[in-house]
Amino acid sequence: MKASKRVQWGSVPLPVDRLSFPDRLFLTLSLAGLLLWAFPHVTFAQTVQEMPMIFQIDQTVPDQAILTPHEDYLAKILAADVPSKPADPRVELLRGYLETKHSPLADHAETLLQQYHYRLILGISFAESNFCRNQIMPNNCWGIGGGNPEQYATLDDGIVRANDLIQKYQNLGMTNPQLMRNTWVGWQNHSWVVAVNQVTQDLEQNGL
Repeated sequence: MKASKRVQWGSVPLPVDRLSFPDRLFLTLSLAGLLLWAFPHVTFAQTVQEMPMIFQIDQTVPDQAILTPHEDYLAKILAADVPSKPADPRVELLRGYLETKHSPLADHAETLLQQYHYRLILGISFAESNFCRNQIMPNNCWGIGGGNPEQYATLDDGIVRANDLIQKYQNLGMTNPQLMRNTWVGWQNHSWVVAVNQVTQDLEQNGL
């Protein structure tokens, strides 16, 4: 008599040789599932060790693409949407006007037009120095400083200084050449007022 093959299922011994093939397959899968549930880390580690590690390098992307510096695309888009500021057409008009006067101020037309009181700046420069052709001190075309005239590093600096001084006069109520004359010149020089008014009127007639 053959000895019956048995397998233990929990506390119940089962005769293997009496089981059909489907029963044996089910029993084998059940045992495997039990092992996976009881020792998941051991089973997973064994599975990972059996799997070969494969590294693949994609050669379709050129190396330089990885090293491309960051580009601020948003800034480019915003810059493209902002229209460039058109050039002030008055610059050429004023430059041409001052060139007819042979004035060194012709090359500083843009700076002049950036000043609020540019007409008075030019009018006073005519009355004091014939449009900067006869400067009292370097880059001082307006007689600023009186008996102790000021000097400036550049004509642009002189232009800005003249604008600031004119604004101070206006803040004190001296809002036209007639009212400015006695303080700016120091005496009642009527020709000074005439010269300043002549230039401011010329500028207005020329669209400036």
